[in-house]
Amino acid sequence: MEGTGIYMTSYVQDWQAVKEKIRTDAWAGQVYDTLVETTEWWIGHYADSPDRIAGWGHDFFCESCGTMIDFVREEPYGNLCSGCGHRSKGARFDQAWNYLYRDEAHKHVFYAGVLYRITGDARYPAFIRKVLSFYCDNYEHLKVDVKPGYVGKIAGTDLCDAVGMIWLLQGMELIKETFTAEELRHYRTKLFDPQAEMLDSHSKSIHNIPCWMKTAVGMTGMFFGDSGYVERALQGPYGLIRQLQEGVTDEGFWYEGSFHYHFYCVEPFTYFLLFAQIYGADCGGMEETVKNMYVFPAEIAFDNGFFPNPNDGWPNIALTHYAGQYEYANRLFPDPAFEYALSRSYGDYYRQTPAYGGMVENTPHGWIQRLLFGRGEYAGETMRRTTKNYPDSNLCSLRDGDTALFIKYGLNTPSHAHPDLMNIELFDGDCLWSHDISSNGYGSFLFLEWQRKTIAHNTLVVDAADQLSRSRGIVLDFDQERNRIRAKAEAVYPGVDYVRDIRLQEGRIEDIFQVISEDEHTTDWVFHCRGRLETDFETQPCVSPGSEFGYQHLMNVRMFTASDSWSVRWVMPGRTLTLRMEGCEGTDVYLFEGYENTTSQIRPGILVRRTGRGAEYQATFTFEKQ
Repeated sequence: MEGTGIYMTSYVQDWQAVKEKIRTDAWAGQVYDTLVETTEWWIGHYADSPDRIAGWGHDFFCESCGTMIDFVREEPYGNLCSGCGHRSKGARFDQAWNYLYRDEAHKHVFYAGVLYRITGDARYPAFIRKVLSFYCDNYEHLKVDVKPGYVGKIAGTDLCDAVGMIWLLQGMELIKETFTAEELRHYRTKLFDPQAEMLDSHSKSIHNIPCWMKTAVGMTGMFFGDSGYVERALQGPYGLIRQLQEGVTDEGFWYEGSFHYHFYCVEPFTYFLLFAQIYGADCGGMEETVKNMYVFPAEIAFDNGFFPNPNDGWPNIALTHYAGQYEYANRLFPDPAFEYALSRSYGDYYRQTPAYGGMVENTPHGWIQRLLFGRGEYAGETMRRTTKNYPDSNLCSLRDGDTALFIKYGLNTPSHAHPDLMNIELFDGDCLWSHDISSNGYGSFLFLEWQRKTIAHNTLVVDAADQLSRSRGIVLDFDQERNRIRAKAEAVYPGVDYVRDIRLQEGRIEDIFQVISEDEHTTDWVFHCRGRLETDFETQPCVSPGSEFGYQHLMNVRMFTASDSWSVRWVMPGRTLTLRMEGCEGTDVYLFEGYENTTSQIRPGILVRRTGRGAEYQATFTFEKQ
């Protein structure tokens, strides 16, 4: 590859078609206008400094309420929370702002490259050169302040360095013919060689982070014609080929068990494959695995486009948040599943992307990826999703008509895991009644004290402490025709096993949750749900039934005691979810309110407590529309 300069294809096959979309299609015109507006700001205002210390993006969360702080490019270190109005002050917030500034600059290098191909305006390559020159001139003097083991050079962590390099390379690819040979040697020597060597040396595990770092190394090699970098990216114990072989389940799910990290992991592979098409690089057959990694989420998403959200990630994620990636996937290897995903990404399906979180930007009209590769309409009604078990991923999706249930019954790794085996999420009609809140920034107190606690999930807690098991689950019985699964988790706590047996019919879910133990324990069956919680029982105010492991955050707690069968209901406009539980002597029922992803977002829940040698909770969920 070295020195050949041979192109097999180009980033965009037909730039004239892109210009025609802008001229004739309203959505494309709006995307283009927004793209020009935001990029022009960076051209007119970009001014970085080697004195800025880049920090950790996960620190950019309000210290008061846990809301993600909006990055305001015009206001360095303002750090104002739009949720509660608090202004977070201190080095860690300012350094996180510095990281976000550079992250945005890197993306706008790519945007500037796109605008150059559309307009031919020389100001766009000039901006790209300005960013590159800043790093080349100041590389040795740049400083970061992040946790040991994650140290990068320009954008805080090594992961963020890799993401930045990939954006820079894509922007440079779009204006490559404007560079002189001397410029390319300068950029490579002063920036990309030291970055590639650092990132390659830091890739030491099967994990989403090395996927980005190895991709940056490989794309550097393709762009500069160095086959050695490409080989180092693909091969070896932590190369991209081994990452896919060991990190992707049989069903096409990234083994860390998070839908956000699944997309975050497959994103760099997508850019790598596009560069490989451009430069004619052999990717060792990874294309089919990467394609399946895009099919799997479209298959399991709820009908309103939202995903189940187990383990770490970002709250309330949906197909719309990954529309840009699906546009790339549809460009690389078109598939009906991608058409379905894109049909639920724009217009009424659009949801705002968090300001930080590794997601590709989107708007109701789409973003740059749709402008480059997409179109106005997508044939999304042809994909039929059915009840399906995914044993290698420890997940199951039950569906019948408008009703769906998702269950996580095991783990493949402790990385990014939550202690919530047998957690369920419920969907009916167009409503995600009960969802996993996942997590937000890892520097947030809500993440540490609530979101990553067993009590914050729809599962069962023993002795008011977090689950301990991080092991795979066991499917005892699965009946696709009857929409039923019976799964087991062993040693969830020492000497305690779980068996959860769920059967779904449209509008109705039958749930039997067994705790198997020879010793006496206190068990808490927990369920969180949207809506107004109502009960016909008289309840009494009380203190929380626990003082740590997240129990300290239960609010407005009330209780009643029941030996006979009882029911409660969650009411929303035009619909009701009723929970009925079979009676058992010595049952205490607690009603409470708990946080979601910020302290301003509250939802009601129920905790059913029993004490003994094992327990069995028999519940029925019924959905009704008025």
